[in-house]
Amino acid sequence: MIMVRPPNADWNHIAQLTGDASWKASNMRKYFRRIERCRYGNPLWRLLARLGWNPTGHGFDGWLTTERGMPLRLLRDWRLKRTIKNAALAATAVLPKAAERWGWLIVGLTDPNDERLVDDQSWGLATVPLSTACHARSGPRELLRATKAKRPDKLTVLLNAFVRRIEIDPESKTAVAAHVVEGTHLYEAAAEPSGTPSQERRFEARREIIISGGAFNSPQLLMLSGVGDPGHLGSLGVRTVSDLPGVGRNLQDRYEIAIVSRMKKSWDTLRGCEYRSGDRAYRLWRRWRLGPYVSNGALFSVVFPSRGNRGQADLFCFGLLADFHGYFPHYSQKIKKRDYLTWAVLKAYTNNTTGFVRLRSADPLKRPEIQFSYFEDADAKADLDAMVEGVRFVRKVADSLGHLIEEETIPGRNVFTEKDIKQFVRDNAWGHHACGTCAMKPEDHGGVVDSRFRVHGIRNLRVVDASIFPRIPGYFIVTAVYMIAEKAAEVVVADAAA
Repeated sequence: MIMVRPPNADWNHIAQLTGDASWKASNMRKYFRRIERCRYGNPLWRLLARLGWNPTGHGFDGWLTTERGMPLRLLRDWRLKRTIKNAALAATAVLPKAAERWGWLIVGLTDPNDERLVDDQSWGLATVPLSTACHARSGPRELLRATKAKRPDKLTVLLNAFVRRIEIDPESKTAVAAHVVEGTHLYEAAAEPSGTPSQERRFEARREIIISGGAFNSPQLLMLSGVGDPGHLGSLGVRTVSDLPGVGRNLQDRYEIAIVSRMKKSWDTLRGCEYRSGDRAYRLWRRWRLGPYVSNGALFSVVFPSRGNRGQADLFCFGLLADFHGYFPHYSQKIKKRDYLTWAVLKAYTNNTTGFVRLRSADPLKRPEIQFSYFEDADAKADLDAMVEGVRFVRKVADSLGHLIEEETIPGRNVFTEKDIKQFVRDNAWGHHACGTCAMKPEDHGGVVDSRFRVHGIRNLRVVDASIFPRIPGYFIVTAVYMIAEKAAEVVVADAAA
C-alpha cells in the first residue's frame, strides 16, 4: 500500500536535525510527484497538472504506477457491501468529531495521498492506493528491468552476490572497493543456508560506493568494514577505521496487531478463489484484470489519533478479507480462507528508540544480533495504551457486524480486560518496517550519515535506505524510502557535477 506519509513534521524534523532546508516538507513533496504515475481519481486533475495547476499533489508521469482495486467486485456481494457500509458508519460513530471530517470524503474521496488533506492531523476514512500497473504488482523491480533493457551499458545487476565488506583506506578515510562473494543461500538468515561462497572478488569504486542493505545489513556491513563503536568492534577482532558509535543504534519499528473473526458464511466475492495460478479468479484477472485478485483484500481504513497522541493521527486500522495475524512460517497458507475478516491495528509514531543491531561474529555470513526492545522504552507505555485503544475501536466496529460473525478467533472475546489486552499485544505484536540504524543526524548526536547521505568521516561512502531515518516515518515506510532514494539520486548527480 502506498501512502505519502510521513506528514510534514517528519521531514521537517530531519531538516531541523541536519540544518538542511532541502529536507523541509515543502521541498520533499516534489519527489513523490516525480516518482508517481497516478492512475486513479478524476482524469481532469491529470490534464490540469500538465497545464501547471496541481492542487492534489499527485504525480502523473513517474515510474511508480498507483491504482485502486476495482470496486466492481462488490456489486454481486450484498453482504460485503452491507459490511463495508455498516463498518464505516460504526467507525465514524465511534470517532470524536467525526462529522467535521466528512470533508475528507467530499474533497479527496478518501484518498490519503491528496495534498489538500495530508497534514499532521489528517484523519478519517481512507482507501489506500496500491503500487500496481494494470492491477499487477509493480515497483522498483520493474524500474530496474526497464532501465537495464534501455541502458545495458550503464547498469549491471549481479544476482546471488554477497558483499563481505567495504574496503576503506585507513589513512585517507576513503571507501575504495567492495569485496564480494557469489553463491546461493550463503547468508545465515536464508531459509535454508547451504551455499558455498565463490572466491572473493574486489570491485574498485571509480567514484563512490552506496550501501542499501536496509536497517539490518547496512549497519552490519559498516561494522564489518571498521565503522562503528571501537569497543564493540574490537571485542570481535575487527579493526576500527572510524569511531562512529551510532552505527546500529536507534533501531525502531512500528507495532501491528490483528483481531480476527470467522464469518458464518464465506464471502461471495471470494468464490472461485483457490489462491493458485489457474483458478477461476486467476483466469479472470489474467485475461480481463477483473475480480478479487486486482486487490490486496483491504476494504477500507480508518486513521485517527489515540487519546494520548492528539498531535498526530497515530492509529491506522484496516479491514482484510483474510485470516491474517502476522508473519510466521507458512502464514501465507493460513491466510487462504474465504470466511474470515481481519481488522489490523497499526500504531504509528512509536516512541521506542532503544533497539539495536550488533555483530555476533566477524564472519559476514553470520546473522547480526537484532534487538527491537519492544515496549521496553520508558515512553513505550503510551504505545501500549494506544494499541489497546485500537483493539477496542475495531471491536466496536466488528460489533456492528455481529449478525454475520460466527466467532472472534484471535484473540477471542475472553481477552477483554485492559490487562489481558495488553498482554495479548505484548505477546503477539509484530512489525515489518525496521529503520533508524544509520540515522541522519549530526555525528555528536549519534548520527551516522549527513543530510547528503554521506557517512560521517568517510569519503565516497553513502547509505541510502530505511536505516537513515532518525525516527520512524508515518505509517507504511515504503513510499518514504522511494522519496529519499529519488532525493539521493539528485544529490549524487549534483555532487558528481560539482
